[in-house]
Amino acid sequence: MGKFSIFGFLHEQWTKLQISTADVSDQSLVVVGANIGLGNEAAAHLAQLKPKSLLITSRDQVKCERSKADLESRSGMTGIESWPLELCSLKSVCSFVDNFEANGCTANVLIANAGISTFKYSKTPDGYESTFQVNYLSTALLSILMLPHLIKAGTPEHASRLVIVSSECHYLINGVEGADKWSSIIETINDEAYCTSSVMAKRYFLSKLLEVMFIRELSSRLPAPTLVAVSAVNPGLCHSRLMREADSSPLFKFVLSVYKGLFARTTEMGSRAIVHAAIEPDERERHGHYLSSCKVTEVSDYVLSAEGGEFSKRLWDETLKILGDIDPRVNKIVSEHLT
Repeated sequence: MGKFSIFGFLHEQWTKLQISTADVSDQSLVVVGANIGLGNEAAAHLAQLKPKSLLITSRDQVKCERSKADLESRSGMTGIESWPLELCSLKSVCSFVDNFEANGCTANVLIANAGISTFKYSKTPDGYESTFQVNYLSTALLSILMLPHLIKAGTPEHASRLVIVSSECHYLINGVEGADKWSSIIETINDEAYCTSSVMAKRYFLSKLLEVMFIRELSSRLPAPTLVAVSAVNPGLCHSRLMREADSSPLFKFVLSVYKGLFARTTEMGSRAIVHAAIEPDERERHGHYLSSCKVTEVSDYVLSAEGGEFSKRLWDETLKILGDIDPRVNKIVSEHLT
């Protein structure tokens, strides 16, 4: 079973990851959250490989234009599409997919990268706690709505890819106390009264756990051999702006900067793990798995436990109910493509 260890963490942090050079000349790639950080570096690697098409997203049109110009300048690739996608808005997710379908786009790869980390409770316009919605619920909605396009692009020889960027932080959630007595997991973990300072201190960790559970639940329901290989990828601790929205003290920021200075990978190095999952061969061997340092790695003990399994199943059912109410395409996709 998987456990977090300091030795294992340090070993991975100091492991140099290989740069992927797979042929993507016939591939249509989508990278969410490509204006900064890991998404930007992953998109840069992919653009340098000159795919058939590259569609990137940022939170607003200004950032879209900037990231397009930046990536085209760095890679030499022209014609990169850059569309707005705001994961704080479920409507924005639906609109993105509407636009994708209206333009007749295709996708061999979807990298769901965007995420936030904050210690302060705040709600999105949809009424969910921000980290939960951005990192989990909107990502789940996007993944399911894009599933038919990924399946259509897959072949018996080469499955398409859904890559969700997760984290080794999921190991730090050893259980969700009292969850077996909750009438609703999602309602409870979004309730402001539940989200005390101690709960919010671990909210990012929990969101990464939920992503791992989502990938496992989704993969277990896709027919075999799958036409879309799904995986959760850990890029490691990186120098990035993930904590940019955290309302933290100067002391915490100082400690974090020292910690990252000692142990963090460059953002470019971490992005190699994402690109590997997205384009390297043997994708079906990675299907349904959590990947770290470009290798299939055991998930946490809690995920593998009976308690974690029950939590995961309830979370999946609640998630589909919410998403089905948001967009009727979800129920149709589930009935047509999942078992």
